[in-house]
This record gives sequence, structure tokens and C-alpha cells, in this order.
Amino acid sequence: MKGKKRLLGALMVIAALIIMQVPGTEADASTSASGFQMEGSTLARYRGTDKNVSIPDTVQTIGQGAFEDDMNIELVVLPNSVKRIEAYAFWGCDNLDTVVLGKGLSEVGDYAFTNCTGLEQISIPSTVTSIGREAFKDCTNLKDITIPPETVNIHESAFDGCTQLTIHYENGSAAEKYAKDFYERQKEMPGYEEPVPTPAPSEGTEQVTPTPAPEETPVPTQAPVEEGVVLGTTHIVGNKAVLFLNNAMLRVLGGEPDQGSGNSSVDAPGVDSGDVDEGGGSGGIGTDDGLAGTDIPKYRIVDGHTVADQAYYRNTGLEDMALADGIVRIGEFSFARSSLTSIGLPQGLEHIGYGAFYHCGQLADVALPDSVMCVEPKAFEHSLWVDSFLAGGSPEDGGESAEAGDFLVTGGVLVAYRGDSKEVAVPEGVRVIAGEAFRGHTEMERVALPNSLLVIGEGAFEGCTGLGEIALGKNVEEIKDRAFLGNGVSEISIPASVKKIGLQAFGNTVLTYEGAEAEYTYEPSATRLANEAYRVYDGIDGGEPGVTVKGLEGASAALEGAAGSYVLTVERPEDESRMESAFQRSFQSGVPEGMAIYNLTLTDGSGIPLMKLGNRALDVEIPVPEGLQGRRLRVVALDANGQLEAVEAEQITMDGREVLCFRLDYVSMIGVGE
Repeated sequence: MKGKKRLLGALMVIAALIIMQVPGTEADASTSASGFQMEGSTLARYRGTDKNVSIPDTVQTIGQGAFEDDMNIELVVLPNSVKRIEAYAFWGCDNLDTVVLGKGLSEVGDYAFTNCTGLEQISIPSTVTSIGREAFKDCTNLKDITIPPETVNIHESAFDGCTQLTIHYENGSAAEKYAKDFYERQKEMPGYEEPVPTPAPSEGTEQVTPTPAPEETPVPTQAPVEEGVVLGTTHIVGNKAVLFLNNAMLRVLGGEPDQGSGNSSVDAPGVDSGDVDEGGGSGGIGTDDGLAGTDIPKYRIVDGHTVADQAYYRNTGLEDMALADGIVRIGEFSFARSSLTSIGLPQGLEHIGYGAFYHCGQLADVALPDSVMCVEPKAFEHSLWVDSFLAGGSPEDGGESAEAGDFLVTGGVLVAYRGDSKEVAVPEGVRVIAGEAFRGHTEMERVALPNSLLVIGEGAFEGCTGLGEIALGKNVEEIKDRAFLGNGVSEISIPASVKKIGLQAFGNTVLTYEGAEAEYTYEPSATRLANEAYRVYDGIDGGEPGVTVKGLEGASAALEGAAGSYVLTVERPEDESRMESAFQRSFQSGVPEGMAIYNLTLTDGSGIPLMKLGNRALDVEIPVPEGLQGRRLRVVALDANGQLEAVEAEQITMDGREVLCFRLDYVSMIGVGE
């Protein structure tokens, strides 16, 4: 039977190669044309049912989650036009056993083929330069892969869990070094087994969510800690065995005892209610030393006012939920890809983060309070609510939302637009235009904004290349990054009401001010390392590629795949209150005595702090602080929500001095102590 499957696989590969030689229109006929949901040149989602899929040659990007959990697909052929496979593109395609990658591909994104357990072999084209975080993780039947010398960036975790894998490479290549390190790690884990499957959550419970991850590419939810689950792995670093604990397996606690409603419980399973401070909402796990290794609790609701990034990401136990009064901010990907069916949002909510409700396929309706002043891009993209509206439906909330023709408006926020008119007049009463609400509407030639409008969101009209006339309204106060980037207006007058203008808000359009010049600002997206195009500056200081460290003598750093010049500043902060608050939140005690606190700031030529590094980690070496030499030290950092998290670190002696080596994918404040 196995031999038959191998023969069938070989025949499918031959057929796939033949298909790649057929003109695009003929090849497309082998799959259901209606199955490809496109957004420009990006294949956003495949909704067909074919087992053998040939991607159209108009596609340049396989979008995030495009084939995710598709149990039908067995063979996929990518044309040479495809340049990038984004995160989660083929995640969990269990029956996918044959993949033919085109010769134009340059990047395999994070988690792209994770859990494709049917995949047995694959060849990476010579055009591919990067393979992302856990790109082929737990492809447990993957036996052979050929990686060309041109592939220079391979994330350490790219093939984690591929216990049968043989890597083919050329001598002297990055793949050779990766393969040798990979085999050494396998030796260090002789008892490695396939991960314990994530159990389905029982009614009224939630799964533990992971430590927030970077960029637009969140780490999958892990199962609650159970007997038999691997909590850490051993790696060889500097000829020493170093145990790296899995921070994703930490207990996640609710910020307050009753932040949810309906069938949703805020506390993570396995956490006793006694672990939560019923009075102040700062419950945590008591410890003797205030640090307790890597046993650091994290909270879905932070200090009663913020839903943490990825707090309920991929949570399949959610249905109806209401957030408590006092919540002012919902973080990035907080509810993305969850089973949420409805959400009650409190008056006073101000900010909804990037991708907050992304791909909430059962979220049928949302009513935003009129306190909301910012909705970041992709906050509701591919939710049932927005997808139904764009497909021609109307909201079903009994009047809380208003569908004014082609506009989806709720609480004074224009969330989506589905029209195709050349002249567009945004309805009076709209206070905020959500991020990317009109993005890519190239047919639009004129837009008139109402006097009620206060905020134009990030990328709201980005890519509206036909736009030749913009009437801004009289009371606009803030125009965020790339709001009108790519428009056809040569010059525009900015009303005196405008106080803030973001990066590349109007592209190359000449601005004249009717009043005082506005303050120039930037959005969190500009702090993502990968979004270099979002930042504006004249070159990169002419320095050599790499990282220069300033502020702390004896410190050094390296950035994976650094093609430009960067500066890392390491300095003792004047204000340590953020670290103090983080310890109080987690342990009900202050910063441990003797802990050295450093503020880390990474910049390029733009001067904008680069915080989220994606899959290009920053390796840092700092001398052990005075007074801490000879002691066993740990490193902690603050995440994007100001919560403590453990950092993988090694303490070594180098040239007669003690040095701490650690790796970061988010640059912030760190603490070094016992």
C-alpha cells in the first residue's frame, strides 16, 4: 500500500509539472474558478473542493491562511508568478502530500506548512531566500527536503518536530549549517515524540493562549499544560546544554474575576479561582523570589483596561461575550480566528487593534460604542459581519448599526465600503473611518468627507490611484499613516482643524496648511521591522550592514538577515515604573532587589523604534552587571502590553568576563537578576 502511494505521488508530481507548462487559462480549468477568492494579486482564500489545485498565474502571493485546515487538498501547484507564501497558508492540510513550488518564490512564511502531516518530500527553488518560523513544524512524515545555497535565512524552528527528515544541501551553504545544527538538536532529544494533540476545550472553559508573537503572524494556541506535554527543549549553545522553556505553555489568568459573560470564562483552565485577586484584579502566582524562573503568569485582561494581544486567539470555546466596563483598548489579534458569535463592547472603548477580530467566521454582528476613536487595519476583516455586508447583506442588530447604501457604519465608525462609484460622499455622522476601509478602490475619482469626521484611519484610502479630488471636511483632527497614499492629487490644503498627520499620509502630494503645521506621528505598524516601506528616511546612514550597539560598553548584537545598518541603544532608564508595574501585576511585589533594568531601543535611519521583529530575531550579548557576577541569572522582558515574560538566555564566560546571551523578537525593557 505504501509503495502504491509513492507511485501515485510520483505520477502526481509529473502531472503537476505538465500543468505548469500549460498556459494559465487552461491550467485554471482544472480547478473551480469560483474557488479562488482574490484580493488584487493575493489569493486570500481558496473555497473550492478539488483535491488537485493549480494556482492561477495571476497570483503573486498566497495569503495568510488561504488553504488553512483544507482537508480535501492533496496536490498543489504554484506558478512562477507566486513570490511569497504567507503565514498559515497551508496550516493543517493533513492530506496534502505533494507540493510543487514555482521558480519565482522568494519566501516561505511563518507556519506556512505547519502540521501538514501527509507531506513526505519537497524541493525548495533556488529563488527562495527565507524559510520562516515553524514553516514545516510537525510535518511528521516529511522525509526529504532539498534546500539550495541561495536560501540563506532558515529559522531555527522551521523543521521542529520533523523527526524523520533528511536535509539535502550543498557544502558551505547556510542549509548545511542549519542541517548540522538540526541533527545535533535531534540527538539532544532522543525521547522526542509527536506533540500531544490539543484537546477540545470542554464547555465553559478556554484554552491557554500563548505569549504574544510579532507582525501580523501570531503563534498558534497551545493546549493547557498536562502530563506528557513537552515544556522545554534542550539546545547546544557554546558547547553547553541549555534548557529553553516553552513560554507559550505559561498559565494565562483573567485580569479580573468576571470579565466575560455568557458561556465564556476569563480564567484559563487549571487555574484555581484563588489565584485571582478578587479585589484588585491583579491576581497572580505567589513566589518566594518574585521571579520563579520562567513561571510567569500572564493576563488576558491587563489592569482592567486592555484586552491583551492574542488574548483569545484561536479560542474555540467562545460564543457570546461581553467586555466589562473600563476596557479602553482591544489588542492585536485578541479574538482572531476564534469561535466568537457576538461581542458586547462597553462605552468608553477607544481603540481596536490590528486584526482584533480577524477571521471571526461566526461573528455575525458588532455594535461599536460612540467612544471608539481608532479601528486599525484588518480589525474585522473576514468576520462574518463584514463578509456578509460586502457580499450584499445588511446588519442584523435591530438598529444599532446603520447601513447607508454602500457604507457599513456603527457608532459613528465607517467600518467597510462596498460601492464602485467614481464619486463618493461619506455620510454625515461618521466620526471615524476605519483602517483600510476604502483601500484599493481604484475606480474612485472624488471623495467628499463630512464635517462630522474627526479621524481618517491608517491606509483608509491607500491605493485609490484614480482619486483626483479630496474634500477633507472642516473638522478633521487626525489623518493616520498612508491614509491617502497613492492618490492622484498633486496639491491639497490641510484644514486648520488637523492636529496630527501620519507617515506618508498623502504620499507625494504637496501639503499646504490653512493653520499651524500638524504634528507628524506614526502608527504601531511602522515599528514592525518588516514594514520598512512604511517608514520614510533618506537611506540608512551609509553604515555597514549589521547592528551597532550604543550606551552600554561591552555589549554587542546581531540581527538575522540584516541587509541594512541598525543601532541598538542599551541604557539604564530614568523611569523604571513600567517594570515595577509588571512585577506588581504578576507577583504582587516590586522589582527584585539587585535586578538591573535596561531599556533597549532598536532604530534604523528613520529614527522610529523598531519593536516587532517578526522572524528576524535580535541576538544580544551584554556584560553581566556589576554586583551580579558569579550568580545564576535570569532575563525577563516586557511584551507589547507591558506584561512580564521570560527570555531565553545563556550565561557564559568570554575572554575572562561574564556575558549574558539572549534572543529577542520584541524589543523593549528587560530586567537581569537572580
